[in-house]
Amino acid sequence: MKREKMRVLLRNLAIELVVYATLVIIYTVIVLRLLSEPLTRLFHTNLVAYAFAGLGLIAAQGALLDAVTSFLLKQLKLEQLE
Repeated sequence: MKREKMRVLLRNLAIELVVYATLVIIYTVIVLRLLSEPLTRLFHTNLVAYAFAGLGLIAAQGALLDAVTSFLLKQLKLEQLE
């Protein structure tokens, strides 16, 4: 039984890595295209606001990736380990 749980864990990890990699690439392209100019201006005018904006983007990305991955795992009906 332990071997089966390890197999499920590794399969889910592989799926999550593929999903994360895809979403991070898409997110990076979108951010670079849409936000590069405003973030550059913000960097040069207000460094503290730039730092908070960067932290906000990191937190939003993490939450979004977690939500999308959880949704996809549920839709694919993959067994999750608790």
